[in-house]
Formats: sequence, C-alpha cells, structure tokens
Amino acid sequence: MTIFSCTNDACTAGLLITYVALNLMDGHGQPALLYIVPFTLGTFLTLGKRRGELKTLWTRGEPEKPCPHIQFQPS
Repeated sequence: MTIFSCTNDACTAGLLITYVALNLMDGHGQPALLYIVPFTLGTFLTLGKRRGELKTLWTRGEPEKPCPHIQFQPS
C-alpha cells in the first residue's frame, strides 16, 4: 500500500472517531481536527520512518541531486 492510501484510511478513521465523540458528547461541538490531524500525521510519519522514506517525503519528493539534463534558469 502506498503512504497516500494508508494516510487516507487514517483520515477516514479520524473522521469516524470524530462522529463517535460527537454522539457521545450529546451533540456538543468537538473539534474535528483534534482527532483527524493526529491520525493522519501520525500515520504519515510512522510509515515514512518505517519505510526509510521520511526524508524524501519531508522534502516533497525532490531528489538529492537534480537530473543532469535539467537546466535551471536564474530567477
């Protein structure tokens, strides 16, 4: 499974937990991000660390060395 699909599943689980908490609190507002962010970010960081891809994920997938055929223009 890809990290995206696992993180997507974790976000879904966080959303379900949010609805359960909302029903247990008799409809009083619960901040959804209180549950969704830890599920999503925790899964992302855990899988990235476990697979050894955390540095690549953190740098938005940019390679350490650019391809030799790419010419960068000064900005």
